[in-house]
Amino acid sequence: MNALRKLTFGYFALLILLALTVGSSLLDLGGFNSSVNLAIAAAKAVVIALLFMHLAGGGILPRLAVAAAGLWLAILFGLTVIGR
Repeated sequence: MNALRKLTFGYFALLILLALTVGSSLLDLGGFNSSVNLAIAAAKAVVIALLFMHLAGGGILPRLAVAAAGLWLAILFGLTVIGR
């Protein structure tokens, strides 16, 4: 029953974040619209990573793999910005 409760929480969290995404598209926030949508997308990614990839209760190796992937993504973004 505990797993069902977690999945239900994740489902409703993703629905709320989807509603926030739709609501933010209807508001004229100017330059902040992209940053708000990126923050909402990051929150969605965190919910999916914690619940469906089992990073909350997993061992150290999956967390290390996600940290390495995040570091590599940051390096690639940094190199892209420097290359301009």
